[in-house]
Amino acid sequence: MKKLILGFAMMLMMQACSEKIGIQSIVNTKWVLTEWPNQIMPNTEKKALLNFGTDDSVSGKSFCNGFGGKATISGRTIKFSELMGTMMFCEDVGQAESKYTEGLRSANSFKVVGNKLQLLNGDKLLMVFSKAE
Repeated sequence: MKKLILGFAMMLMMQACSEKIGIQSIVNTKWVLTEWPNQIMPNTEKKALLNFGTDDSVSGKSFCNGFGGKATISGRTIKFSELMGTMMFCEDVGQAESKYTEGLRSANSFKVVGNKLQLLNGDKLLMVFSKAE
């Protein structure tokens, strides 16, 4: 019985630590989109950027236009909301901008592996970002 209680206590401590690691791994960080499975990355020098603040704030560039909003993080779950951006016409990025923000909105979890941030919807990989300097 003691082993069972000790095992349960250790599991709770590990879960609490993993939630802090999840949040701490992306707060105050900047990322650039480097892989976009099942989507076509625009052939341009403009980059898609994602920046996390300290107070659930998120900002960045959707290739051409800037955006801001909220990123609510709990453990390994993430929810982007209230995303609003500028609306300049950017012919060279076509529909990539709206697909990028749609991808952010559909993300519900994340992983940080090395210097890579993966956004997922369930088990489906949506986007991979590399840490920006």
